[in-house]
Amino acid sequence: MTEKGERKTTREILEFILMIILALAITQSIHYSASYILKVETPFVVVASGSMVPTLNVGDLLIVQGVNSRDLHVGDIIVFKPPYPYWKGVPWVHRIIDKRVRTNEVEYRTKGDANIAPDPFWVKSSNVIGKVLYRIPYLGYASLFLKGWTIPIIAIIFILIFIGYTALSRKD
Repeated sequence: MTEKGERKTTREILEFILMIILALAITQSIHYSASYILKVETPFVVVASGSMVPTLNVGDLLIVQGVNSRDLHVGDIIVFKPPYPYWKGVPWVHRIIDKRVRTNEVEYRTKGDANIAPDPFWVKSSNVIGKVLYRIPYLGYASLFLKGWTIPIIAIIFILIFIGYTALSRKD
């Protein structure tokens, strides 16, 4: 390969790596901006189960807004951390079907629209992440598909960075 061809290949690799870094930076910027505007740590949630069909479908992307728990009402759809032993690191998305105040904390009874029975617990206001503001149909499918690919994608990015670094530092 000629020196000119090697420079072109090196430049293409570097441009590719730069595009990946730029895409990650834009994604993080959107996440942090949405968190700030919507006043919630988790502004985007992807529906992963059919418990809310037909209202919400698997793969729908939800935009979540932080709310004062006292402003939530029966009928609202909320995102929450279920109590132990139901908490497996994934927030749930269900509808409020009842509300009560106990020892200065609001608690909610929730149920998935497609479920026969309500959830077997009351959700404390401290476990509420936020209220579903908007639904974007099917936009979250990519996230569900790539969820198992997190480690391979990170490995691929590091390999590409290594290849780019090696190509730059090679002096033939």
